[in-house]
Parts: sequence; C-alpha cells; structure tokens
Amino acid sequence: MAWWAAFRSRIAFSQSCSSATMEFLIASNWPWIRLMRWMSLVWFSERLIPIYPAGYTKDARKKMTPFPFSKSPVTELSQVPPYYVSNFGHWSGVTEYQEAGIHFLIEFAKHCRLRKNASILEVGSGLGGSILYWSHHFSPKQISAINLVGEQSNFAKQLFIENQVLVDPFLEGSWETMKILPPNQYDFVFSVDAAYHFENTKEFYRESFRVLQPGGKLVFNLFQSKQKIKSPFRSILKLFFIPKDQVKMVEDTMNDLEDIGFVIEKNQNWTNPVIDGFIQNSKKMQFSLQTFGSLLRIITRSLGLQYHYYVVIKPNSVSL
Repeated sequence: MAWWAAFRSRIAFSQSCSSATMEFLIASNWPWIRLMRWMSLVWFSERLIPIYPAGYTKDARKKMTPFPFSKSPVTELSQVPPYYVSNFGHWSGVTEYQEAGIHFLIEFAKHCRLRKNASILEVGSGLGGSILYWSHHFSPKQISAINLVGEQSNFAKQLFIENQVLVDPFLEGSWETMKILPPNQYDFVFSVDAAYHFENTKEFYRESFRVLQPGGKLVFNLFQSKQKIKSPFRSILKLFFIPKDQVKMVEDTMNDLEDIGFVIEKNQNWTNPVIDGFIQNSKKMQFSLQTFGSLLRIITRSLGLQYHYYVVIKPNSVSL
C-alpha cells in the first residue's frame, strides 16, 4: 500500500475542512458537484502527483523514478509487532487494522495453499512484516525479497536482523530486478497488495513464470475494471499510484496470464472484504485516512474498479 505516505502529504490542505464538508463534496450527486469533482480530480492527478511508485515510469524514454517508500505505516496504522504491514487489510469479521492487516496475510496464504518448507520470492515486500510472517508460520527453506531502495527497505533490513530471519537474497530495486534471478528457482512468487503499482504487468508475469519451478504459483492482488476506462479519467488512477494504462478488465488479465503459459487456479473478487472493508473502517481512523477512504470509495465506484486475488500455476510439463 505504497499510496499511504505520499497521499498523506498531498491532502494536508484538507485539514482545514470539516469532515462533513469533505464528505458532501466527495459523495454529492448534484450534477454540478459531480462535474466539478471530476474536473478537480483530473487536474489534481495530472499536476500535483509528479512521483511514481515501484515499477512505474511516467515516460518510457526516461529513467524510472522510484517512489520512496515511507515507514509511516509503522506508527500511523495499528500494528502487531514484528509483523509490520501496510496492505489494505482483510476486514472479514474484524474491525481494527491490527487484526485486518494480519488477516490479509492469513487469507493470502490460505487460498494459495502455502506449505511449509517452500521457497518464496516476495516482490514489493514493503516494511518486511509479511516476510517475517511467512518465516515464523511456514518455515520456508528459502525466502527472498525485492523492494525499492528507501525507508521501508531500511526498516525491513533492520527488522530481519532483530528477528534473526535470513532473506537471501534481499534485492533493492523495482520488480525488474528479478531478471537477475536464476530460472526454476521458487515454489511461490508473491506480490502482496503491490502488483497494481507495476508498469508493464505482463512482463512481471513473464518474469515470475521464468523464476518459478514447474508446478510453482504466482499469487498477487490487482485492481481490475468492470469496463474499459475512458482515457480522460485514467489519470485519476495516479491518486493511488496506479499506472493509468495498467488497470485492465478481468478477461484481459486472464488472457495475459494464459498467453504466457500460466493455468488460472483462482481468481477471487476481494472488493468487499478488502476495499469496502477499509472504506467502512477508515471512518474511525485519523482524518487523513478518513479522507483517503472517501476518495477511494468515490473513485472505485465511479470507475467501476474491483480488487482481485489471483493464484496462477506454472504447469509441471513446462521447462526452461
């Protein structure tokens, strides 16, 4: 959830507004309010968000400008040390983030049938809490991670040392860094609430296919659209640090995966327990998170966005 630290700094102006006023401006269905709202969001996203997150470039001709991950979720969100996380949370049956953040990991592992003594690569490992969770609960024979250089990686490396968890290798860079890894290496490639930040997700799938052992699984989360998003509104996705051309319909994502050679094991719609759950429970969080929750609601509903969980398998018959 790399959106959080950057979004926090970009809504400072809203502190002078009352929560009720913000709610009205965001949720009103009056035609002139709707028009003004969309014009404002497009202007805001085009002009006030110049930095981009992991695996994401503004112009393919320019060198990537990685988003400097922040460690603010360590203190801004309720946590269960040492499992520091920054996902949206899985809110089925829980109402506090310290439960929802961990529940997200539990559901993520359960539905892909993560087993003990497996080899795991996590791409976009953030604060490192998920790495510790896999290590403590599943005793992997190897665990590797890729994350951008910055605050979160520095925090995670110290966390690994303090908890005596070996992450080998821990690579600092964008998802493309996985190109240096050997083929047929891992039982699982994870991207926990992170892959929707990547530019060129099809190439990410292709690299994941390469580093997976035959029979291995790629497990990840994506925002998907119910229908094609019209060009003028794609820039609004930058509010959440999502590349504007990377949000696809489910059918297109499944075609991309199958073209590479993956077999789709699971495609689950997690919108209700994750996104709707976060929006509902953000109302009792600090003001900046309340405002973020309101924006998340209006943008996901207006653009017809859904939040999906995928498990895809590299067939046993494939060899590289």
